[in-house]
Amino acid sequence: MQRIKLALTSAVLFLGACTHLPSPPAAGFSAQGKVNIRQGNQSDTAQFVWLASPAQDQLSLSTPFGSVLAELVLHYQGDVIRLAELNRGTQIDRAEDPESLLHTLTGLQLPVSGLRWWLRGQARPDTPYERDGEVLIQNGWRISASDYRSGTYPYRIELSRADLKVRIMITEWNTAAP
Repeated sequence: MQRIKLALTSAVLFLGACTHLPSPPAAGFSAQGKVNIRQGNQSDTAQFVWLASPAQDQLSLSTPFGSVLAELVLHYQGDVIRLAELNRGTQIDRAEDPESLLHTLTGLQLPVSGLRWWLRGQARPDTPYERDGEVLIQNGWRISASDYRSGTYPYRIELSRADLKVRIMITEWNTAAP
């Protein structure tokens, strides 16, 4: 009987060690780099800066020459976006769906709802996901994070869904709260 208990305890501990749980959100971080969005024959490239804090994220997109395209602010309630604001210089637009807001006003299709976690190679904690080897599959997106130079966060993220492909190249990470 004692051996059976020991075997069961060992099996539970072994299986528990194999389970991947997403890390809790960092107190804050920032990342900057370049994003390329390709759909069919069309391709768009932008520079970006992502500033994350527990209550909100800010995504600034600019042309390769530095002209600001848009600034998107995501306001969170827990892990859920409750409001997105898009600032285009003279006008601020608001919506609950940041992807639609960004696409309607800039033409860019970017899965911003998941980027807070996907930039760090993690799954969104509020949405089911699967793993296919090193690839994360969530909300219809295949997310591949690689080039972990500093050992903590990836410097290259590739997202794909149907004929839409997004390549993110991070040039700078800052894990201190912005």
